[in-house]
Amino acid sequence: MDNIKKIILVPWDFTEGSETAFQHALQLAKAGGNEIMLLNIIPRAWIIDSIYRKVNFKKIETYNAKIEKAASELEHKYGFKPQTLVLEGYPKRIIRELILTAHVNLIVAYYAYKFGSKEHRISRYLKNLFFKDTTLPFIVVSKAPIHSHYIEIVIPVDYDRKFKEAVHWIIYLAKYYKCNVNLIKPFLTDDGKKKQLANNIYFTKKMLDGVNIVYGIKTAKKKGTFEGEVFRFARTIEADLVLIMSDKYDDFLDSKQESKLDIPVMCVNPRIRKYQSFY
Repeated sequence: MDNIKKIILVPWDFTEGSETAFQHALQLAKAGGNEIMLLNIIPRAWIIDSIYRKVNFKKIETYNAKIEKAASELEHKYGFKPQTLVLEGYPKRIIRELILTAHVNLIVAYYAYKFGSKEHRISRYLKNLFFKDTTLPFIVVSKAPIHSHYIEIVIPVDYDRKFKEAVHWIIYLAKYYKCNVNLIKPFLTDDGKKKQLANNIYFTKKMLDGVNIVYGIKTAKKKGTFEGEVFRFARTIEADLVLIMSDKYDDFLDSKQESKLDIPVMCVNPRIRKYQSFY
């Protein structure tokens, strides 16, 4: 394992929301020994970015000065100075290139990001960011952390075979924070789905037992949606994080729910070939 520190990327649009994301990233960085990078994107449409790569250096220089000032203010306020980066182009392409070249292994973002005068859902650019040998989880937040470190983590377990890919991240989060792992499973009646769910529960228990992680398992109530039960349970125990697969993101959150999100949601992308850690 090399000695290069991994980077937690925080999309930075100079709003209070991006500072909220920084607060969450700071908890993770201190626990994992990571660096934090603030990324400001000067956006271009995909078609324009594909045929026209000339950069407006004057604009980048202006935003560089602005983001460096923000980084200094964060250092004064939190005792941790992040790296900074300003890039111009199509946001999804920029993020993909950084994942592959800059040792980024996690993105922590406020649910909305301002590109110029327009506000966009950040999940639009972060979902399905996976590659042949790399996966990149991301955390979406809307409020400041409620605790100084993660204590309770809620993980909805379903019958999807891809859920097993999230178990490594459960282990790493529990290792760093010595937090409580709370598994919640749906109420099912379909025999085929129940069988696959049982397989996922067995696999998860075997993995967690193998590294001596304490956990609890709860079955969601029959009434209501599973997604609704997950967040109700998380609020009841004052959870610090809900961990889901990113291809289930739209099932759990829409634009209205994101703005009211009082518990951060960590999304793990599927099709993982090998996993990354916070190291």
